[in-house]
Amino acid sequence: MPPTVLAPILWRPSPNRSSRHGARIDLIVWHETAGDYAGAVSWLRDPRSDASAHLVVREDGREVSQLVRLADKAWHAEAFNAHAVGVEHANRTPKGYATEAQLRESARIFAWLCWHLGVPARWAHGGVGRGAVRHSELGALGGGHTSCGPGDGDWLRFLHLLALETQRGGFRKTWAR
Repeated sequence: MPPTVLAPILWRPSPNRSSRHGARIDLIVWHETAGDYAGAVSWLRDPRSDASAHLVVREDGREVSQLVRLADKAWHAEAFNAHAVGVEHANRTPKGYATEAQLRESARIFAWLCWHLGVPARWAHGGVGRGAVRHSELGALGGGHTSCGPGDGDWLRFLHLLALETQRGGFRKTWAR
């Protein structure tokens, strides 16, 4: 089976990162930017923002910027940062994602991350246990964002797409740093 194709990834390092101090990654967090891709990448690379993410997915899902190495801690979900990977979705819609293409590409990205990092492709409700979670579920410990990510129906559809991508497999060994 040919490797699962993922969107091209561009390395655009952010200074807003720190060490995980050996913490094991067990959570992948869905974020949305409430702004466009270029602006989000620029802001998350600005030291004044005091924020970052590992990955930012463009609105059409056809490009990804990596801002922080997976082995390092990005500053995206407060108390969860040491053991989480943050994936931002460029978006200006109330859906929690910009386009169907972005949603589908995100399922492939999350599936690759789960496979690569040994994180189960399951919903970690409220950030409890190992898996994927919406930022809005993390409460005050996650930074207090209350409307970040798809609504329940679209989140369940995303989790179904994630399961399909995980079953499809065929992941190439390297993609993100």
